[in-house]
Amino acid sequence: MDHDCGCGRAASAAHDAPLEFDADGELVVGPVIRPELLTRPCAIGTLDGSWLLELERRTVFGPEVRGALRIEVGASSLRVSGDMYSRRVFPPVLTEFEFERIRPIPIPLPGRGDHDADTAADADARGAAEDETAILSEFLPLGLRWYPAFPASEYSWYFRSNGSTYVDGTLTVQIVRHLWNRTTQEFVSTDTGTLTLRCRRPLVVTTASTLLGESQRMTGTLSIGGTVTNVTARKTSPMYRGCRIEVDAMVNRVFPASATIGSGAAATVRSVYAGAGWDVTVVTDEITVPNDADLTNAELATLMSGHRQTVSGESWRLWLFVGSTQGGLFGIMFDDDTVPREGAAGFADVQLGNDSFIAAAARGRPLDEVPAAFLRTLVHEAGHAFNLWHPKHDVHNPGIGIEIMNQTGDVMGFATTANPYPGNASFAFSNHDRTSLIHSPDPQVRPGWKNFGWGHGDLSAGLPAPVDVAGLGGDTGDEGLELTVAMPAQAFVGEYVTAEVVLTNVSDQPRTVTTLINLSEGDLVFLHTPPDHSLQHLVDVAIGCGPRPTTVLQPGESIRNHVQVFFTNQGVTFTEPGRHTITAQLEVDAMTTVRSTPMTVDVRGPGSDAEVDISAKTLTPGVGRAIALGDFATDAAARAVLTDLAEQHSDTDTGAAGALVLANALARSFTDVRARDVREAAPDEAAHFLELALAGRSAERVAALAVTVASPTEKDAPVVADTIAALKSRAKGGARSAAGKDAAAAERIAADFAAPEGR
Repeated sequence: MDHDCGCGRAASAAHDAPLEFDADGELVVGPVIRPELLTRPCAIGTLDGSWLLELERRTVFGPEVRGALRIEVGASSLRVSGDMYSRRVFPPVLTEFEFERIRPIPIPLPGRGDHDADTAADADARGAAEDETAILSEFLPLGLRWYPAFPASEYSWYFRSNGSTYVDGTLTVQIVRHLWNRTTQEFVSTDTGTLTLRCRRPLVVTTASTLLGESQRMTGTLSIGGTVTNVTARKTSPMYRGCRIEVDAMVNRVFPASATIGSGAAATVRSVYAGAGWDVTVVTDEITVPNDADLTNAELATLMSGHRQTVSGESWRLWLFVGSTQGGLFGIMFDDDTVPREGAAGFADVQLGNDSFIAAAARGRPLDEVPAAFLRTLVHEAGHAFNLWHPKHDVHNPGIGIEIMNQTGDVMGFATTANPYPGNASFAFSNHDRTSLIHSPDPQVRPGWKNFGWGHGDLSAGLPAPVDVAGLGGDTGDEGLELTVAMPAQAFVGEYVTAEVVLTNVSDQPRTVTTLINLSEGDLVFLHTPPDHSLQHLVDVAIGCGPRPTTVLQPGESIRNHVQVFFTNQGVTFTEPGRHTITAQLEVDAMTTVRSTPMTVDVRGPGSDAEVDISAKTLTPGVGRAIALGDFATDAAARAVLTDLAEQHSDTDTGAAGALVLANALARSFTDVRARDVREAAPDEAAHFLELALAGRSAERVAALAVTVASPTEKDAPVVADTIAALKSRAKGGARSAAGKDAAAAERIAADFAAPEGR
């Protein structure tokens, strides 16, 4: 049974029609009918899927180069990409038979239901039940499907197609190669070459020849770098990539194994990702995680790092957690600098609103009682873990719609009373996101490798998407709205840096705008250009998603918030002396994104003894993470360093920030649900550190520091309320005095942290 995806059927001689595709992978030359050849070339659909690509070793002691080759065959397109890994391997070299014996454990194909990974007995039973037609097909038997995955330390280069032809069973691909520097963990240069692979089918296909892989093997050459190397490709799956998703759940919370979507069909995590060519295995591990009605980010991060199963090998894996609630968030993805895109969580207890555009049966219901809404949230958060952005943050400026990676607030914006949420949501990835999932480089997509946003600001990373007349960007602009960023013009490496972000209505008409003026809830991102002129997207270490709260700005009114820029998903922001620029980009509503004028920050090395000591402390591992989460969690070493920082340097804003982190953490208990340990609140210690932060600075400045050390998604962080209470208790002279006005300004900062409104 031939698998043909439509291309070959355009001609009467489907199997030997020459087809040509341009640099974007689109068909540019129609089929030319040729006489039937004595040999039988593969149908073009046979190429579709994942292949193990191996380069012939030139010498016994030469490097072993192998990797993943992905060939996507569409109705009128053909796209090719791959990731290659190299290592030194000394004799003996494995024979082909020995290689087959140690092939990685296969991942089952989606579409069989959301169950634990199949046992060997299950695979054998299913294989025995397949009919002769399936056995003789050009697809691999189910139990043999797998996806080449190798250690990140061996990563060597990425390539993509820049035009290709398929003629008489010969695939010729013009490739662009991106060379990887293992020290800097970045692509450093590009070159070009030609990959040629020949795919032939035996005139007589037998069960034995199929099982031996004769119809799933291609040979050819790679011409690049001035040399021609023999290559072999073995098909590993008709899909392109695979990932194991482990699901843990808090007791009495329900993971949506299946949901009925708007079309009336049943959808699962596996089926949604199968639509993007991914083979996802969902494994439910523990569904009795102890109850905690309101987890903090620090507790979630600790749970994630200590709760996942230990899985050997290099197969891709991701952790999903079904938790309780965190404010109004639907879900969150963690992007720590040490383990980027480590995992994600969905919040079962958060309730949908009562708006008319929400389905009547879903209004006011907890998210896990509305399976379609909860399933969409979990698939969306997993998409972030695979480095997919909300459309308006993407450099290619894709359209806003109802697909998976659109923000919940935007999808709700397209809902109506007649077609309410979540029934109006599309359980599919946009073409742009699907291309990224299939063809972007491994470091960009694989969980745990590069930080969220890496590759999105660099057009050389990943398969380029077609760009329409709107061009590149990420903003639509609006002359009636002005976005500004205020931050220090100078700083030293290790200094605590904050910024004030202000959105002003400069038009003569009221404007409805987002109130999510922080780096954690999806609407605001900082674009950072360090001295080396690369581009980084700065967001919080925890990226939350949920409905978009809005407010109406009258003409002349502004909303504002203070954010910390010291430590983000990229780690410490200003570690490199020199000139840095920061530009803010804010999604104002479903259709409008505005940018600020770039802000320049000149960064120098620490000068005085005090600055050297501060820098040494803030750059200590774990300290920046504690500052970003507003809690040192279970990191005793970070707690000790923060204590020294607060005690020795409380006269500086950096020391005060350390004191406020301690005040926030110690004002509340902390639960490590995995270890069943509880850190009891220590109110006296919290008060001591709060007093250190208050001493010698204005109420307004203390409040600004307090809201920046609190995790942006934790609107009830104790440090904010405690700071305002302490300031009120010592305010003298009445509301009209300087002290009274200072206290009032501090209260406005705290109010803007919880829910910004126009002033």
